[in-house]
Amino acid sequence: YDSFHTVFSAPECMSKRLKNCIQGRIPKVDAVRDLLSRIDPEEIRRIHEETVDTMKRNRVFREGTIGGYVVAGIDGVELFSSTKKACPECLRRKTQSGQTEWFHRSVVCMTVGKAPHVILGQEMLKPKDGSGKDEGELTGGKRLIERLRKRHGHFADVIVADALYLNAPFIKTLKENGLEGVIRLKDERRLLFQDAESLFHRGEGKKKSFQKGKKKAEVWDLSGFEMPNCPYRLRVVRYHETWKEKGKNKERWMWLVTTLEKAGYEVLWEMMNHRWDIEENGFHQLKTYYHAKHCYCHGATEVIWNLLIIGFNMREIYLYRRIHGFIKRGISRKSVSRIFCDDLQTEKVKNILYEESG
Repeated sequence: YDSFHTVFSAPECMSKRLKNCIQGRIPKVDAVRDLLSRIDPEEIRRIHEETVDTMKRNRVFREGTIGGYVVAGIDGVELFSSTKKACPECLRRKTQSGQTEWFHRSVVCMTVGKAPHVILGQEMLKPKDGSGKDEGELTGGKRLIERLRKRHGHFADVIVADALYLNAPFIKTLKENGLEGVIRLKDERRLLFQDAESLFHRGEGKKKSFQKGKKKAEVWDLSGFEMPNCPYRLRVVRYHETWKEKGKNKERWMWLVTTLEKAGYEVLWEMMNHRWDIEENGFHQLKTYYHAKHCYCHGATEVIWNLLIIGFNMREIYLYRRIHGFIKRGISRKSVSRIFCDDLQTEKVKNILYEESG
């Protein structure tokens, strides 16, 4: 629901749903907000971590997600912003008009490639203390990787990320935590880019081209590159994709840097293209159908964000692990959500939720 007011002041069918789910008097909106503000975010985080542990025990990704590897994407997402309301956990920035804007931002790690797409964890970025700057996405990303490794052990094989994460400290964090990285290379001013380009222009590293759907990709692939302050040798791969669209010839150049030495360049291409799963199957779903960009309660942003993530994961696991052949049935996630809402009108829901065992 897009707001608490929709839940508690909607038509008759809504109140029937609530009565079938809640014992006793239905709470007011302010009471719900007050309760959420008092919850410790760590308590909700622990619940989320336990669900991820259960997925690991059930070997949800035993065959990997791409090419036999369990691949996870990492990226930042802005939840909401305001020029009027702020809390102690808000980040701040100046708009073009010079007005101060407060916002919340999180770094998310989610499996990409083969479904289900599971959010393994999130880390809220912290505001500045004193005269320093607000915490950046790279800092939050490193902290998230370290926490996931400490809590879940080997939670993935490979991390894919955009060009922002092509940073020596981040690569060191990945390697120290037993992970490999596949990171987009965009900045032509980088010495790494220029060194690789000069070798590729001389014909070095040219590999056999391959076809993926309508796209044909030429490949250049070389290893042994160095980056300042990075103790690890890096591999640079360049792709030149060509295809036809509406009768016109299209092309795209894509570069990536990786610490993976054994993975084939076709697998690396697939990993980098599936990096968009975190946007399309993660952030888009959460913002469009879970209303993550709506400020339900400013004082409980992290609590609500973690609750939404738990709900997202539960639905993904239900659809792709419980309903056999869900993809082939052609049922949209939106339709499934509507069915869930309709089922909440049945009186037996209360019996399911309130068994003697609790």
